[in-house]
Amino acid sequence: MPENDLLSLVQERLNYFNVKVAHVHTETALEPDYGNQIEQLSFLHPKIIEALRNKGINKLYKFQEESVRKILGGKNLLIISGTGTGKTEAFLIPALQFALEGRRSVLVYPTKALARDQLKRIGEFSKEIDVKVGVFDGDTSEKEREKMYSDPPDILITNPDMIHVGLSLSYRFRSLVRGAELFVFDEVHTYEGVLGAHVRMIVDRLRDFGDIQVVGSSGTMDASPYLFPELFGVEGEIVKGTLRRRGIAIHALLDIGSASRWTISAYLASILIKEGLKVLVFTDSQQMAELIAKISSRFGAEVFVHRAGIRKEERKTVEEGIREGKIKGIAATSTLELGIDIGDLDAVILAQNPPNFAKYLQRAGRAGRRNKPGYIFTLLGSDPIDSYYLRRPKEFFERKLTPLAFDTSNLEVVKIHAAAYLLEKGRIRTQSLPSLWLRAFRELEREKIVIINGETILPTQKLIWFVKRSHIRSTGPIITIYDQDGKVVGERELPVGLYDIYPQAVYLISRHNYVVQSMDIDKLKAIVKRVNDDIDFYTKPIYSSHLMSLEEIEERKVYGLPVKYGAVTIMEVIEGYAIYELVGRKDRPKKEVYYDEPITFTYETKGLLIKHPILPEFNEIDAMEAFHATEHVLISAARVTAGAGLTDLSGISYPSGHVVIYDSVVGGSGVTKLLFERLEDAYMIAKDITENCDCEDGCPKCIYSPFCGNNNKVLSRRKSFRLIKTVTENRIDEKCDNLSGRPIA
Repeated sequence: MPENDLLSLVQERLNYFNVKVAHVHTETALEPDYGNQIEQLSFLHPKIIEALRNKGINKLYKFQEESVRKILGGKNLLIISGTGTGKTEAFLIPALQFALEGRRSVLVYPTKALARDQLKRIGEFSKEIDVKVGVFDGDTSEKEREKMYSDPPDILITNPDMIHVGLSLSYRFRSLVRGAELFVFDEVHTYEGVLGAHVRMIVDRLRDFGDIQVVGSSGTMDASPYLFPELFGVEGEIVKGTLRRRGIAIHALLDIGSASRWTISAYLASILIKEGLKVLVFTDSQQMAELIAKISSRFGAEVFVHRAGIRKEERKTVEEGIREGKIKGIAATSTLELGIDIGDLDAVILAQNPPNFAKYLQRAGRAGRRNKPGYIFTLLGSDPIDSYYLRRPKEFFERKLTPLAFDTSNLEVVKIHAAAYLLEKGRIRTQSLPSLWLRAFRELEREKIVIINGETILPTQKLIWFVKRSHIRSTGPIITIYDQDGKVVGERELPVGLYDIYPQAVYLISRHNYVVQSMDIDKLKAIVKRVNDDIDFYTKPIYSSHLMSLEEIEERKVYGLPVKYGAVTIMEVIEGYAIYELVGRKDRPKKEVYYDEPITFTYETKGLLIKHPILPEFNEIDAMEAFHATEHVLISAARVTAGAGLTDLSGISYPSGHVVIYDSVVGGSGVTKLLFERLEDAYMIAKDITENCDCEDGCPKCIYSPFCGNNNKVLSRRKSFRLIKTVTENRIDEKCDNLSGRPIA
């Protein structure tokens, strides 16, 4: 169907919900510049030149040629080029050349599924020149492992999780990996937050605090000269191709107003599926993915779910189904954001504006591959940042890519790798350690996991148990979810799991409704009961958050306000839950229920503390409404300035004018550090949001938060604007007094 016809059809059908196509942006094909004929590349082995020619490649792109030259010359390199522009060849050609010279390489992909998916593509190239390639992960059979141990592949494909476990638990795996000279980390843009900190520690262990050659690759990220040493611990250069994808894409921004995101996503998916299109709906919430799939059936379309927390077999069935055309629609979280082969997709629906532009480009890049035009529909609704971009639609597509945010000082992460490193070595001298690792070992000693005897660190019996139960995808404790028969049906990480798993919460698993019967936070165990799938309501927690302590790392003034960044201790208290209608008002619950005994969880993370003035014209209630609304709108602004996801940051407001904003993961993710550095920009965006909303004194378009602990009470857009305007224009020299009063989260 021609572009205009499809968009007209979509607009006609969406009129039923009063949803409008607000802006259309057409992205045309961008071809990178070509370099020399491959016959002129005398530094390449004749077998590789012949294999390239057989694949119809007569010239490399300039960025590919430059990358190959630098990697073969021993340089550490970060390759950045758009989706489908040949990044893989840029690092695979040098790995193949190394193989022909008797040198081994390791290709590291962020997920096991993606690593397996790339084997076919790499294998086709490698077989032609007689280079052995193998995949080593948790699914590799013992027979395959034995074969690789005795006859190591020239190119080993794996993932960070396998390297973490393998280095510490298997001397044969250590030998296999440490025998390699080149380590390639693809899809580097995924290594943000906690995972980015873990990857840095893994590379430190691979280097053994010495040097290895490291190459990174990404299609959707910004990179400063500081990124490479921060992420990989060594200096490196950057080579850039074209920063946009190849092919044609039609990007449509939809103004959904106050309509339900999951209802509109499901309805739009059903429209496109009925027109014969293959559709992928992205959302950042596991529960929203389940809801979209569930509601789609009401519109006569079958949409399957692909997310973490469901069985691997289910995800595989969905991937194969859409690739073979048996399935036409999927609702997914970031599990399908990367390049897993699911065949041609005609359209991508973004139920939420992704947390940053890099994720937008990555998800949009799934549509229209293999020289087919793709459609990308982004739902912009009644929240502050969506409203901001509906006023400035061109700015939506002109955003700069934000740098990766990760915190390499996350002590919870360092502890995991320090323990694994000791398990590998057997004993360690304290003199050989960086100061942060030594601090981590001191913490492990207090937990009786290691013994420090003078200058020697030794393991205890608890060490192997600690390493085996550690995860690199998280830092918080994991709640295991059981059904009433004792079968494991899912798991959630704390603290974020608190907001889904609490007594009487409605929880969706594989498009079916469950209700949480009990949750024991000490035993990290929840029990759920299957209930009727026709429930017409959902639940949200009522909670409060408390700043227990702050250990200052940095302090600076922002528009005259004292701002501290440091390590914070947060106590989360789940006090009850609210019941909302599935179809109806989303801004107010129809019922609130409070527990006799609240659920509490205390953890350490990173955060910032801002002290605002109490304006002379404000009484106590006015001031609290201003501070709470300003907390919400600054967290919203962090989505633009720091690339924060919807649940990456949390906040607390105090009557004394203090606002706390902190990373929502144990140990910290690095997002608040980036916000701390860009807080002036965040205030200007917050000012724009509170000044330009057309509501009376507060609504989802400006200051409401779907994650507010008290269901958006004690808020005022007008008072927040007055506070921000006064601060940014008058630059009041505020003093950092002690915080006081009952907090609001």
